Amino acid sequence: MKVRIRNILFPVDFSNRSVLAVQHVKTWLDRLSATLNTLHIVDANALGHDSERNDGFLNSDNLISKRTADLKYFSDHYFGENVARHTVLSGGTADEIEDFAKRENIDLIMLPRNHQNLGSRILEDSLAAKLLERCTASIWVTEHIEDVSPSPVHRILCSVHFEHDVTLDAQNHRMLQTVRELATTFQATVTFLLVISGAVEESSGSVTHLQAVAGVEPFVAQVHELFGSSAEILKKSGKVITDITDTAKQMAAELIVVGRTRPGTIGLGVQTHILKIDHAARCAVLSVW
Repeated sequence: MKVRIRNILFPVDFSNRSVLAVQHVKTWLDRLSATLNTLHIVDANALGHDSERNDGFLNSDNLISKRTADLKYFSDHYFGENVARHTVLSGGTADEIEDFAKRENIDLIMLPRNHQNLGSRILEDSLAAKLLERCTASIWVTEHIEDVSPSPVHRILCSVHFEHDVTLDAQNHRMLQTVRELATTFQATVTFLLVISGAVEESSGSVTHLQAVAGVEPFVAQVHELFGSSAEILKKSGKVITDITDTAKQMAAELIVVGRTRPGTIGLGVQTHILKIDHAARCAVLSVW
C-alpha cells in the first residue's frame, strides 16, 4: 500500500493561531502538490448559545453568510487560487470536522491548537484529542505554532511500538508508508525509534537481538528495503513520552510521527499522550491512524 497525501483540510477559527499556521500549510501544500480545503465551523455552544434552542441565533445578522465571506477573504488572501473549496458549517466543531473529513476523503488535517491543562483535560477532551480519537485521516498538530519553523521538514523521528497485536502491526505499516512519502517529498532524513516494553529490556541500542519482540524483524527489513542504510534505527526502553521527546530534541527533529493510542490504554483522554509529546518536544507531531 503506497500512501499519498493529496487532500488537506485546514480548519480555520480566525484566531492568531490560524494566521500563524498558514505558512506551515502552504509549505506542505506546495511540497505535496495537494488540494486544500479550508473549513470554518459556527458552533453555537462554543459561542455561549444553547444549540437546542430554536432562537434564530445562527440566522441573526446573517451569521453564516458573514462567516462565509470572512472565510473566503481569509482563503483568497493567504492561499490565492490554491483553495479548492472554502466551507462554513454549523454544529459541533469536532462532529462537523470529522464528517467533512470523511465525506471529502481528507488525507491530512492540519490543526494548530491551544494547550490544555490538566483540569480542563479532566473536564473534557480538547478538539485535537477528539479528532485524534475519531478521524482516520492523518492529523498534524502543534501547540507551539509561534516557535515551530514553517520551513520544509529536514529531519523526521518516527516512533513505533510492538506487541503481539496484528492491528498494531498494521498501524506501523501505515506509518512506515506515510514516512516514506514525507521523506521522499521533503528529502528528509528519518530516524525510527523502537519503543520497547519493560519486559524486553536490553542494554544495547542495537536492534540485532530483538527477536523476542513480535513484529520487529519484519519491520526492520521493511525499513532497510524502503530507505536503505540512510535510515537510523534506535531502541529505547523506559517512559514512552520522555524517550520520544528526548530523542527528538537530540536530533533536532522538525516532525515527530506517531500512531494513535488504542481505546482503554491511557486515562484522561485516550489520545492525551500525543498532545503531551507535542507539548514537551516543541515540534509538530503527525499522528497516523
